Amino acid sequence: MLNLNLRKLEIILELCENAESWVTASHFAKKQQVSLRTIQNDIKEIKNELTAASCVEFQAAPRKGCRITITDDAAFPAFKDFYYKQFTSSSMYQNGRINQILLLLLEQHRAMSLYDLESQIYVSRSTLLNDLKYVSEILEKYGLELLRSSNKVMIDGSEVSKRLCILDQNLVITNATEIFSGNNDNSTMDRIKNILVETFVSFKHPVTEATLNNTIVQIYVALHRMQSCFFITPTDLKITENLAPECEIATEVYQRISEVFFIRIPEAEIDYFALYMKGQGDFGNTDVISTEVDHLVLEALKEINEAHDIDLTNNLKLRIALALHTAPLIVRIKYDMQLKNHLVDYIRQAFPQGFDLGIYFAAYLQKIFHKRVSDEEIAFIAIHLYSALVQKQKEDGTKRILVISSMRQSENILLRQTLLNWLSDDIAELAFISPTEMSESQLDLYDIFLTTEKGASYDMGLAFYINAFPNQQDYLNLKLAVDGFKNIDDIVSIFYKDLFFVSHGENREAILSRLCQSATAHFHIEDGDLQNAVLQREQLGSTFFGNGIAAPHPISAVSPDSFVAVAVLPQPVEWDKDKNMVKLVLMICIGKNNTKAFHLWNYLSTVFANRYFAEQLMVNPSYQNFVRLLKGTIVENSKTK
Repeated sequence: MLNLNLRKLEIILELCENAESWVTASHFAKKQQVSLRTIQNDIKEIKNELTAASCVEFQAAPRKGCRITITDDAAFPAFKDFYYKQFTSSSMYQNGRINQILLLLLEQHRAMSLYDLESQIYVSRSTLLNDLKYVSEILEKYGLELLRSSNKVMIDGSEVSKRLCILDQNLVITNATEIFSGNNDNSTMDRIKNILVETFVSFKHPVTEATLNNTIVQIYVALHRMQSCFFITPTDLKITENLAPECEIATEVYQRISEVFFIRIPEAEIDYFALYMKGQGDFGNTDVISTEVDHLVLEALKEINEAHDIDLTNNLKLRIALALHTAPLIVRIKYDMQLKNHLVDYIRQAFPQGFDLGIYFAAYLQKIFHKRVSDEEIAFIAIHLYSALVQKQKEDGTKRILVISSMRQSENILLRQTLLNWLSDDIAELAFISPTEMSESQLDLYDIFLTTEKGASYDMGLAFYINAFPNQQDYLNLKLAVDGFKNIDDIVSIFYKDLFFVSHGENREAILSRLCQSATAHFHIEDGDLQNAVLQREQLGSTFFGNGIAAPHPISAVSPDSFVAVAVLPQPVEWDKDKNMVKLVLMICIGKNNTKAFHLWNYLSTVFANRYFAEQLMVNPSYQNFVRLLKGTIVENSKTK
């Protein structure tokens, strides 16, 4: 893969979102506020980048522009997600071009040519020289010097000062994709955490949560630097304090780090970590996460738990990720410097529950700092929260599956591999037995039963039928079963015909009132509770999810029933202060303690992301057509898995 900057990644993602459609270079030039020649050069690099892609074909034509055509529907989502992750990683964790230059130079063992530097950050020589002035000013604060010749540049100074710069400038979070990758106990972050916790416990060394989180980041930076052959030397340190107790702990920590990561640790590194624990010496404040920010994140997560009954307060990786993101966000909020995020609509549609939790997180920040957090910033927060939801779902929701099949074990190999490919993240155990081996004792051992023949277990309703050579319909049926639904009609059942309306000439307030009153009567909800909860949620932020669709919902559950009330608007209605026009309103109410809430939101996201759903419904705005379109959207989405 080429080293693509944010602009090129954004172009690729826009082409993905508009696959098969031509987009002109002038459109990109206007949107990105750069010259047409710059975009034309970008498109040449993108063409080279996508040459090796097996699931798409890049095409360019005079006067038409460029486009991508999909050649493999099954592989395309993974292709798009790859570039989406590249974009979010870059836009969330690289704090602008200056920090990008700092990071590049700090990773060099020798002087770097200006040509190589400008090529990697995609700027002109004059822009680079101007940026280097700011880089030099930043380095001075850490006792570092930017050395320049006519065509080369490098950073000179001690390794201690360089690490302080990395930590203080939040350059460590450029590696957060790996840190918070969700690889459970195998991730670098988790392994460091486990080593520290076990060592601190064995030495009875008390630490606060914020201190533990900061120490994890400290070790991560040190490990990354040492793996890149940057070491602290004895001449970097001027130690006069007695560090005997801390050195004992530091020695044990680094002994285990050495064994786990296969790296030799110099004595000076151990002394430096001991000094960090001592908390003294002329090394400045190396806390990346302040106690105040850690407390703020924890309180925001508590409010999310109170409103949604989703407890993420014990998720260490999430709290570190949010704290690292929130610290600079606070500065941006205070000084009206909030970031732009051109993928906000995509994030809102693809991860609606994550975005909704992001609004609650932002509402807590707004309460503290008395300034609104933009939807663009909320979208960045939503990525962290959605990733935590996915991880929580994996931990809580994996299934044990038993396949009843009369075929020989050797004949089941294709079925086994297909099921593992489809549902590897959802399966805790996958076993095969013959019909004659089936007994009552197995009923309590497995969550889902499948059968390759329509025998007794199928007739009794115990097992789902699955083809020995499964197809897309089998995938959909199985995915629904794993998510807790009997079939697609089980999802459709929460859309009540009695709560389906076609509204003419009503404004937002009247539409919400009508939907709430109808649902209140239908489900015998305490009068006023639903409408008050829905209006409270509307005050937090817009419930417009793009593509002409709004999804209002109560700020917290007010009923044990889950349902969606629908209003079709042949005349679009202005929905929020941004003047977004809405054609379809889905008032979503997830019942109290509904274990399928996460999956319901995921299936609803297929509607939000469908650019043509609302338009197709307008052709025939009936309940029957709505159900047909809903089923079609879910089925079509399953084909891309």
